[in-house]
Amino acid sequence: MSSSIDIPIALFIDLVVLVVCTVLLLRYGRLSHSHPGTIYLFFHIYTFTLRLIGIAFGAPTLFSQYVLFFESIRIDEIVRAAIAGDVALVAMTIAWIRASVVDKNRRRDLPERAAEPEPNLSLRHIWSVVIVVFPLGLWGLWAFTNLPGLETERVELGEWQTSSWLFITQVWSGLALLALIYWYGFKWWLITPMTLYLLVMAIQGYHRFRVIIPILLLIQIFLDQKKLKWPPAYVVAFILILMAIFFPLKDIGKMAQEGETVAEIVDVSKESVNTALTAKAPDQLFLDQFACALTLVDDQGKFYYGSTYLSLLVLPIPRQWWPDKPSVGDYVRDISSPSRPMAEMGMIVTYMGESYANLGYFGIIFIPYLLAYWLARAYFRAYRSHYLSVARLVYLLVACNLIQVYRDGLVSIVIFTWVNMMPLMVIVTLHYIFPKKSASRKSLTYVQAGYQESQIP
Repeated sequence: MSSSIDIPIALFIDLVVLVVCTVLLLRYGRLSHSHPGTIYLFFHIYTFTLRLIGIAFGAPTLFSQYVLFFESIRIDEIVRAAIAGDVALVAMTIAWIRASVVDKNRRRDLPERAAEPEPNLSLRHIWSVVIVVFPLGLWGLWAFTNLPGLETERVELGEWQTSSWLFITQVWSGLALLALIYWYGFKWWLITPMTLYLLVMAIQGYHRFRVIIPILLLIQIFLDQKKLKWPPAYVVAFILILMAIFFPLKDIGKMAQEGETVAEIVDVSKESVNTALTAKAPDQLFLDQFACALTLVDDQGKFYYGSTYLSLLVLPIPRQWWPDKPSVGDYVRDISSPSRPMAEMGMIVTYMGESYANLGYFGIIFIPYLLAYWLARAYFRAYRSHYLSVARLVYLLVACNLIQVYRDGLVSIVIFTWVNMMPLMVIVTLHYIFPKKSASRKSLTYVQAGYQESQIP
């Protein structure tokens, strides 16, 4: 079907689907700033709609600038992927509306569910983790963080020098501060070190998510503490600035490490942003990479039927103990070819490419539907609960990582919560192992002040 459709028609179809789904979700899905549908609409617009507009205005497709070495992505492949993305959006919209209806019916049938339960976060559990991981995080920053003029290795760990188990400790101090901000709010004695931490991470020249995801979580915490359903204008302006900084952030870090002047960094940043505005930036090729994955899976001639997720079972085992340990991206290596070396070039296939690799076209419908429904149920459960509840904290930890999940695949739910946000998930685990028996003075203060949630209509 896609072979007879060109880019303008595909763009028209996408815009119609996007508008209809957005209107339906606003009317029946009960969206808010942290609803998974709101986050996914942004992902769809960024990945599909804007990319189709860019290609319609002449932006080159993936590999087309290296045709002497690789096989460029064809227009019919782009169109096929775009239609698959629209189908997934429709499936997810149905799931989000169904979850909203189910939640409303259950609250009507069981009125006691509508009453906000008692706060059940424990400050003792939070501090028990913070006092352990914060100093470890400071050590991680000192051992593994690059700063201009201090590039030499400060520790020698042998074969464990590159272990992710040790390298990940450099984010622990920031996560400890996030836990305290969640409880105490945006106090100067927390925001000051948090800002310094984010600035240090921003000039590393790699892993931009270690800056972006904490900021997204901070925004969600701020909006929830203010009991706001949608961000006000000044928060939207901040998000737009954050989006603009995202594209040159790696270059900014590398140039800062190399001692480049501020003027040179600004010039490179402007060029990077201008490239993004014409949809030609490397970070705007998710649609192309999804299209490439669809073709490579077809060329491979087999589906994986869920085996792409099995590597999560051995994820905690250090590679120093098991050098040939299966990787979460092994299937990408399987489908890659010399003319389209996705694995070797570190490309992603998106969660839809992962779904197609497992179950074909059925996966494009079935997995997005299940993911959307599960996320929406978790969302409604979280916002029926008090701000100082385990359910709300768990959901926000997932929500701030959803862009990475949609981009990289479902395995990222585990990787970006349990691995990259390990201290916060340890706090959550402590609450399930040792649940709090009574409300603390802080929690009771919230209740007595009338801190009741009204973010869900």
